[in-house]
Amino acid sequence: MTRLTSFAPYRRTGAFLLGLVLLLASGSALAASAEATVSQNVVPVGEAFQLTVSVDDSVDNEALDLSPLDTDFIYGRPSVSSNTSIINGSMTRSTVWRVAVAAKKMGTFTLPSLDIEGMKTEPITIRAVEARDKSAAQDTETVKLTATLDRNAGYVGETFNYRVRLMIGTQLDSPALQAPFGDGLEVKQVGEDVQAEAVVNGRRYVVISRLYQVTPAKAGQLTLEGAVFSASEVKGRRGWGPSLGVPIARQAEYMTLDIKEKPSDYTGLWLPTPSLELTQSWQPDAISEPLGVEVGEAINREITLKIKNIEQSAMPDIAIDYPQSVRVYADKPEYSRDGDYTVMTLKQVIIPREAGTVILPALSINWFNTISGQKQTSEIAGLQLDVKPGSAVAAPVPQTPDVVAPATVTTTPTSVTTVVKDAGIWPWATGVFAFLWLVTLVLYFRKPSAAPSSIGAVSVANESASPLDTLIAAVKANDSVKVASAMRAWDNSLVPETLTAQIDLEVNAMMASRYSPSASDWNNATLLKLLQQARREKKSISKKASLSELS
Repeated sequence: MTRLTSFAPYRRTGAFLLGLVLLLASGSALAASAEATVSQNVVPVGEAFQLTVSVDDSVDNEALDLSPLDTDFIYGRPSVSSNTSIINGSMTRSTVWRVAVAAKKMGTFTLPSLDIEGMKTEPITIRAVEARDKSAAQDTETVKLTATLDRNAGYVGETFNYRVRLMIGTQLDSPALQAPFGDGLEVKQVGEDVQAEAVVNGRRYVVISRLYQVTPAKAGQLTLEGAVFSASEVKGRRGWGPSLGVPIARQAEYMTLDIKEKPSDYTGLWLPTPSLELTQSWQPDAISEPLGVEVGEAINREITLKIKNIEQSAMPDIAIDYPQSVRVYADKPEYSRDGDYTVMTLKQVIIPREAGTVILPALSINWFNTISGQKQTSEIAGLQLDVKPGSAVAAPVPQTPDVVAPATVTTTPTSVTTVVKDAGIWPWATGVFAFLWLVTLVLYFRKPSAAPSSIGAVSVANESASPLDTLIAAVKANDSVKVASAMRAWDNSLVPETLTAQIDLEVNAMMASRYSPSASDWNNATLLKLLQQARREKKSISKKASLSELS
């Protein structure tokens, strides 16, 4: 009721809620669409492949008309499944048909568009080959590997951006992607992989994109050999077991780089780039000069350097020679990426130490413009300070006349009595604190030493983790490669078979979420709960076995 307070005029007529329901219903209908995917695009004649048609709405089971397939294909009776789910108050519906389809003869055919209550699927190209021709029947579309280079010419030390696009349309085991390589070329991965999904010619792919920086260390015609992907395609796999499948290898095409040497007449730091930006900001803002400040007042200077096509290790060091009249505190440079630019940010705090006129120096950087082929200089201005004595600075202490000491240094009893009286309770407080300190010191030395058993406990805790602990850690990290390795190393003979089967199902679901063409989100909570249960079951069985040996 509180959430609808601002809609009170609509509540009286009910128009708002009715309109909202109609809007949501119409939005759901407009958003509904149909999609068709196939298990493979290259098939032997007469052998079935799976056609899947899905609609993100609830429709009649008989709404799919397969008669357009009659010309070139034979097919069976489709199986239909419907699903409705509500997540965080949002309702989703779906209807899915799965049907076995086979080509009638050899050739290249188009699986036509199918209509489901006005929603149409995209046509799909199918190539049917002779069943006995094994080489022709190989489906080269299961994994696709392509690569692009932002340009093919440049200078020594200038960075090239090489992007790999990997498309996986089947279930794989032990996938590995090797970086491109070449003589005289330094290659480094930049950032994390980007993963998405795509449907191409009716096949669903997991698409992985990875970016590399390629930096030539010498001039000439350099060959960049393409990235290499290797894996095993899983066929007819049941349950969890050794990776048995068909080896797959893909390599991106070779590329040639035309690299020029640094000009012979160039002097200074070599920074080849098409774009360099040097900027700064002051705090307080230095709108006008000179900037009036006081001694001890902090001034913040932030310098930003952006260079295109340069890796981080080649960024220049910024060193500014400040005058002795200021104290400077500088943070370590911070690095980041902005598209093709490497960005370095340097923050400095400048504190004037004495009054007067202070000149904070400018900064200039020489670089080579690879577009114009000329040397350039980028510069940021310095700043003049008018420093005044700070208000917090102590005023000079006035000189006082010297006090002449008495001729005798003997203290009379009266003067001693006066000193004690002026001290008040401080001598007593000092004595109490000293007594308490002595008590604390005695208690500390009488404290018993730690038992040897605690040392043993620490040493046991530092021992190497068991295979089950390693498996649990890998699951928590969502590292599918380490999970596969730990599963093979783990001896689950003391775990009940029903629990082992549940763990195998969850591990398979994890692998499918990473490498299956129908990849989906996977949560590790269920698998972690099962592994913790397996740990308890193993301890229980081991304890029972020990008791039986003693009886």
